Amino acid sequence: MRTLSFLFWTLCSMGLGIWLATVPVGSRTPWEHARRFWADSGISLPELPGLSMLRAPKPPPQAAGRAAPKISERHTTQERDAVNRLIARGAEK
Repeated sequence: MRTLSFLFWTLCSMGLGIWLATVPVGSRTPWEHARRFWADSGISLPELPGLSMLRAPKPPPQAAGRAAPKISERHTTQERDAVNRLIARGAEK
């Protein structure tokens, strides 16, 4: 009985989603109406730090026709040795 109930509610939710995305109501789909209503309401969701990685990164601003300058990294020998020790320690585990 639980399986039938699960399948029933899954099919109902899928049908509702398809209807919201495809059936035009007043020349727009219900999803488009909801998005427009949300944008016009002025309510915004708080920023969540975990969701920032899901967004596409913005490319750095560049002048037209010029390539970005290449950044060279400068590390001391002590820093390089410390990193190599950390890498070697991680490989041993």
